[in-house]
Amino acid sequence: MTAASVNPIDVRRAQGYGRRLLSLLGAGKFPMVLGNDLAGVVTAVGSGVSAFRLGDRVYGTKPPSTDGTHASHVLVKAAHLLPAPPEGDLQALAALPYSFVTMWLAVRGAGLTPQNARGKSVLVLGAAGGLGTLALQMLSTWGATVAAIARPQDFPACREAGARVVIDSTGKPFASLSRTFDATLNFASWELDRLLLGCLHDGAFGHATTVHPLLGNFDELGWVRGALKTMSDKRSHRAALPKRVQNYHWTIFKPEAAALSELGKLVERRRIFLPMGPRVLLTDAAQGFDHVKTGRRGRVLILPDS
Repeated sequence: MTAASVNPIDVRRAQGYGRRLLSLLGAGKFPMVLGNDLAGVVTAVGSGVSAFRLGDRVYGTKPPSTDGTHASHVLVKAAHLLPAPPEGDLQALAALPYSFVTMWLAVRGAGLTPQNARGKSVLVLGAAGGLGTLALQMLSTWGATVAAIARPQDFPACREAGARVVIDSTGKPFASLSRTFDATLNFASWELDRLLLGCLHDGAFGHATTVHPLLGNFDELGWVRGALKTMSDKRSHRAALPKRVQNYHWTIFKPEAAALSELGKLVERRRIFLPMGPRVLLTDAAQGFDHVKTGRRGRVLILPDS
């Protein structure tokens, strides 16, 4: 391992978030090693692996488990890895895969593709966060016209990432918005999800959110009541969609070959990046978790001690 990143989900999982439902995947029991992103150099390959050789620089992701990437060595499926460019900061690539794949799944869940996105209008809530930044970069590369809802101090970063329009999130951002958008993406607040639905026009592509209450419902209410609450939440939000809008998607991370392929293309073109935060040794990982927990800007990387 050369580096792994600390995502907000790692901090929440360390506190027990999602434990009930993730236990079905073998990913909810303590003790656990957290982390889904990685970058490093191949030190061993399985007998059936032909895509990589010893010494190759790679980056990629792992599905949720108790055997994550915050470690000195990681066993990863070859299908979940990408070849790293021969030059550049290998450690920084560890910040991208989990967030990019999650974002890509949301974008596709809302109905957008590289083929249909050109000229379409997309509204992004949480545009200055990791998922939002990557969405602005990818969608603008696809040719979409992206509007970003963010704090004023984050306007320059949103514009740099590809936003055509920036909207102040500290006031009443939805008061100035009408039903003109082809797709909406929620990376910030479940409480504002229905307001985003009201920004879609009739016949729009759709909406996706990464901040839905699925895992929390089961944590707080148990299996039966959690399932009923989840079905009720989805049903009420679907009912709020404008006419002829088919896509309403709650995004859950999983490694996806098509998403990793798109990430590889954008990395090669140098069109995708995240602001970097501190780089801490594995023995000092608690400092990195504190950085994320307090909402400070920049993606934290964990480096092996030796």
